Amino acid sequence: MKWMICLYLVFVQAFAVTWTASADEHAAPIKMAVRTDTRPFIWKNTASDEFLGFYWDICTEAIYRAGYQVETVEITSAERISILNTGRTGPDDGRKAPAKVASLEGAPPAGRQAKPASTEIDFLCDPTTITLQRMRSFPIEEKTPVLHFSQIVFVANSSFVKSKQGKDITKNEGKLPEDGPEPTCDCILPWIDHLGATARGEPSPAHSCKTPWWPEKTEEQADTSADGDATGTEGEPQTKQASFWDRFKIEFQFVPATPQQVKTEGPKDYEIWGYVEGSTIGDALNTLLSKPPRNRIGAKIVCSRSYTSHTAAARAFCNGNLSRYYGDLDIVQASLADQRNQTRTECAMDPAPSGTGRYEPYAFVISSREHPGLPEKIDLALYSMFQDGTIERLFAGHFPDTQMSDFLNTLFRINSIPAGTIVVEGAEDEQSDETAQN
Repeated sequence: MKWMICLYLVFVQAFAVTWTASADEHAAPIKMAVRTDTRPFIWKNTASDEFLGFYWDICTEAIYRAGYQVETVEITSAERISILNTGRTGPDDGRKAPAKVASLEGAPPAGRQAKPASTEIDFLCDPTTITLQRMRSFPIEEKTPVLHFSQIVFVANSSFVKSKQGKDITKNEGKLPEDGPEPTCDCILPWIDHLGATARGEPSPAHSCKTPWWPEKTEEQADTSADGDATGTEGEPQTKQASFWDRFKIEFQFVPATPQQVKTEGPKDYEIWGYVEGSTIGDALNTLLSKPPRNRIGAKIVCSRSYTSHTAAARAFCNGNLSRYYGDLDIVQASLADQRNQTRTECAMDPAPSGTGRYEPYAFVISSREHPGLPEKIDLALYSMFQDGTIERLFAGHFPDTQMSDFLNTLFRINSIPAGTIVVEGAEDEQSDETAQN
């Protein structure tokens, strides 16, 4: 009798431990990292202080279906890089952020708190491209990866938009002096900053240019009256009022597989291309420019500049500081449209023919460090959202004027796996007997 009691107590204890572990697994909220400027996927409405977007709806619904509560952690593009490398927003100093549970009624709202130096992140809700290199560099603890990619949830293309030629060309493109030493990007970029600081009456910023190269703006470069600007003032933004359709009519040119030279009346000697730091297209651009001869494409010197956000990159492009603005097509388009709506001015740009684009498969990054069962549960939740049509309905709501591409439509169909049925042992035999009797 005693051994039966002991066995019973062992079972009760094992059940209690399992139930407690399960309860602890769902007690702590999921720390979901979000950026504020990646329209139309996820961004922050500054007027209402709320997050919006296609990804916001997907992420919060997936976490809700997985049985967790959520807490949002706003991040920058630099902190996003840190998350991809460590699973945390900053240096790993051993400290953990105090948990703050957010209410969960319907879709979970954001819980906000001041971030410590390092914050453990459970879920990265961001249009992140899944790559083999990122998967290889995920941290491994006790011989087990602690970061995981979800299934692919979206397919995008990387592209660039090109500025209109002849608009304040010393900001983003122009000729180099024929009798001067050949400059590098370490000299060209500070020179452009010098011109801008001089126009604003500010001191020139420090630079690392080893060869003196400070040519002044030539009369040919300064004259922009032929392009409809009678003032010819350096750095003067275009104030032409954009019509309703102009604010949404943006032409793009994808990144060519092999750089091609464009025939123009006067060949440009340098151009400034911009991107958001931490993006895969930025890495590809810098890889291209690092090949010998460095920063050279044909007869041109091409200098790249990174920005901390798409808001900053779109502002720089519209202000004439960039010859090209690189990024994922949907985000670039939405960022420029938002910039136009905010300033009510038109970004000067040239129509460009389409070319071959870069394939950008998006997936969520999930950590199993604090919640071991989270990756599998999120995968199950996402598959259920594809299967019941939730994600397709969200796409139609957030992209009302966009026809789904064949690639995206195929992806949605692939992810819509069958729901399946529960097979009860003996049920098939009973059904066979009933059929035989009838």
